[in-house]
Amino acid sequence: MPRWKRDAAAVLCVLLGCGGGTGASTARNSGQPSGGPTSDAGSADPDAGNDAGGGFIPPVDAGADDAGQPDADAGTGERWDGGIVGSADGGLVEPPVCSSPAPDAPSDLCPRLNSTLGFPVVHQTREAPAEVPEQGVYCGAGAYPASGSGVVLHPMTALHPRFDFVDASGNDLGSFDNIAPWSGGFRVLPQAAGFSLFYIYVGGLSSYPIQFLDDHARNFGRSFGYDLVKLSGGGTGIISRVESAPGCTPPLDTRIRVQRFDEHGVPALAQPTELTCDFALMPVMLAANAAGDVLVLVAQESIDFTGWLGFWLDRDFRILQAFITPELAAARSNHDHAITTLLDGSFVLRFDGKWMYRIQPGATTLEPAPCWLVQRPFSDPQAIHDRTAYAVRRATSCDRALEILTPDGSSCGFVGPLESPGEGCEIAVGRDGTISGSAHAVDAGAGQPQDCVLKFWPRALGPSDP
Repeated sequence: MPRWKRDAAAVLCVLLGCGGGTGASTARNSGQPSGGPTSDAGSADPDAGNDAGGGFIPPVDAGADDAGQPDADAGTGERWDGGIVGSADGGLVEPPVCSSPAPDAPSDLCPRLNSTLGFPVVHQTREAPAEVPEQGVYCGAGAYPASGSGVVLHPMTALHPRFDFVDASGNDLGSFDNIAPWSGGFRVLPQAAGFSLFYIYVGGLSSYPIQFLDDHARNFGRSFGYDLVKLSGGGTGIISRVESAPGCTPPLDTRIRVQRFDEHGVPALAQPTELTCDFALMPVMLAANAAGDVLVLVAQESIDFTGWLGFWLDRDFRILQAFITPELAAARSNHDHAITTLLDGSFVLRFDGKWMYRIQPGATTLEPAPCWLVQRPFSDPQAIHDRTAYAVRRATSCDRALEILTPDGSSCGFVGPLESPGEGCEIAVGRDGTISGSAHAVDAGAGQPQDCVLKFWPRALGPSDP
């Protein structure tokens, strides 16, 4: 495939969320392409002098050594020092058949996990139209998770997007608008006292800005990547790609790299860890548990969109082992896939919207996913109450409610409804347990500025991370 087509397809795929991913909230704008990201005060803009209106030009890999790590690429026959580990089981593990619902949780446990919600805090601001209508500020949409200190983000979208930072009482703390015009989508990860903000800008190729912000919208760090992932216990995992990478040959000429950053935006290792050569459009999944075990799955190029290669990494993202299994080789890679961690530290895998398998830390064989997850397809469990329970929202439903589950999957009922009809479907659970509803506009009548409203319930579900 010609590179310009692959680049265009890559941007389209990211904008449309091809293949799904782990729980992320996305707001979208429409508009004209940008020439690239805006610059940060005190931060070098990596595409300075290289932008001809087509967006960010990713840096060229200088061919630095891999710190003794041999390259792995199942598609080209290269192997790790010890070889790629295959499953000892020659047959596929079928997902369990779960016909009966999980039992109700003990009556003395649920009142603690699922208390009655009070009235929400309401943050309300007036849109500010500019003299040129297409440059006006419009009410934002979508729900974003609160930080560990309870700060929530109220999105405002326009030719130049911004996020308003709001404390648990509804007071304004600041705004962040150093975002490329007409950005195509946002992913926000909460930290103990701030956020990691990833945004896609229309017209950019392959690599996008990632901002590290404190609770007052101050920018204290910056990086670039193709995606980012919340890490259990804190920190941010960044996935990046280097096209035409040394040692990679077409069509598998893109190098997949990953890097861990701590709560303050400082990388654990000075250089990203290089995983494998792959095709530019293939998705990558990454998750980490609270003990520091990291699982990465990289989709393999195939004509039928099947196959994944697995990697185990340590806490700092150094490679421990590469592996394949019959189940991963047969799993689809082009529709609603995800990894998430359970409270016991194991990892569960979702393909085609269905939770199929569980894998224990460091293991190279799969087992069936727990029945309570199998019975809840298209869902995203999230740890709450100091990692003693789950909150689950059905991704395909607009019921505006969260189901509360015990660690064994017993139901404690639902929290909600959290919104009134017409206010949007998205719900986000913050690091401190704050529930954020969907930002929306209140119609003020023809020709009148709209009120932009965000409702949230501070610390309603207890902290989710240590």
